[in-house]
Amino acid sequence: MIIQPQRHSQYRLAISQPAHSWVSGQLARAWGNEVFSGFQPFEQLCYAAEQHDVGFLQWETAPTLNQATGLPHTFDELPEQIHFEIWRTGIFQLRAVCPYASLVVSLHFCNLCERFHSRPANRDQVEPSAFLKEQREYQQMLRTSLQRDPLLKEALESDVIAYHRDLIAAWDFLSLELCRGRSRDFTVPHIPIWGKEPAEIRARKLDDLTNLWEVDPWPFKAGAITAVCEAKQINPRFDNADTMRVALKTAERFSLQFRLKSLAPD
Repeated sequence: MIIQPQRHSQYRLAISQPAHSWVSGQLARAWGNEVFSGFQPFEQLCYAAEQHDVGFLQWETAPTLNQATGLPHTFDELPEQIHFEIWRTGIFQLRAVCPYASLVVSLHFCNLCERFHSRPANRDQVEPSAFLKEQREYQQMLRTSLQRDPLLKEALESDVIAYHRDLIAAWDFLSLELCRGRSRDFTVPHIPIWGKEPAEIRARKLDDLTNLWEVDPWPFKAGAITAVCEAKQINPRFDNADTMRVALKTAERFSLQFRLKSLAPD
């Protein structure tokens, strides 16, 4: 879950992880122009972006309470063991629909594991190591199996699949920062461009009322896009998990829109 503060209000916005990944999928479908390269297979990768956090669905129906904040745990506050189990669940659920999406999401989560969980400060390396070992074996099994599909053979080449993994990471990061609403100006680094050095883009909020953002350089096909997801307005603090869960179930929902436009010419 993502908890977004609201300017000039005591309330918070609660955005589920699957809702955030829905935004990632919308960014993927709009991606690509003469500077930022596109990708193939299109549908499989868009599906991976859109569903990469599907493993959170069950947890989102009964989220746990962070006693320190009085709010539901955000995704980055969850205990490590729960986080890995959610990742595993989503990866294996995707396989039943689209094995290639499952493969790319597994690679993406392994990268996140190596960046944020396998650190010297983390004394207990059992969980991260077990997750990485399990997923590397799973990835090899999927790649061997998918080699028999002529539509996916090129997409399984090492440089191509690394490009797809890094695209998922870029869409994930951009969507997360938009949904978090913590900064009015942020940079998305390491955006892959096929055959070229990675780039970075800057997003800057122009208007609170319309949630309008300026993005430069512009990575999308159209000159402006709008992504949408569901959000709920919740109280700033809860005393116990049961009260919080009831409040989330009965909270008013609404459509949250993110309007993105290219940098205006000088």
